[in-house]
Amino acid sequence: MKGFFRNVSPRRAAVDLWEVLGAPSEYRLVGLVMAAAVTGSIFYVMNQQGGRDLPHPPKIVYFPSFLEGRTDAEILAENREATAKARAIEAEEEASAERVRQMYRAVGNATGVDTRKAYDEGVAERAAIKARIDAERKAILDRNLVRNPVFEAEQKKLQEKSETPGE
Repeated sequence: MKGFFRNVSPRRAAVDLWEVLGAPSEYRLVGLVMAAAVTGSIFYVMNQQGGRDLPHPPKIVYFPSFLEGRTDAEILAENREATAKARAIEAEEEASAERVRQMYRAVGNATGVDTRKAYDEGVAERAAIKARIDAERKAILDRNLVRNPVFEAEQKKLQEKSETPGE
């Protein structure tokens, strides 16, 4: 085992390198340049990989809906705006899906396929899914609803406002 480590010692490697570099050869300079280029490119690629620092800490985003000092009326107004926006997006998606369904119906009618039954089944299936989702949402609300007199007063005002004709 001692003989093995004697042959692979750093001193022995340096002596061998010096002998090889000192030997006369017409390709010595080309070999040195190529070896330096390969080694340099490996180190360049490793340097571009990153990993020199610790990962950056996560950015904290504070939502304006959680700011202190908001009144219940402001919260309700923001909730109504968000709900209206979500419903508008949902309606646009449904309209787009309906346009696609109408295109499929047109293709089916042009090729002689009866599309009425499939369309009616799709409408019934979508209505059942919507009813199930609405029932699940109502169950969650009923289970987690906390009595809030301010909210209930605001809701009552809205109902009275919507029921009053002419306003």
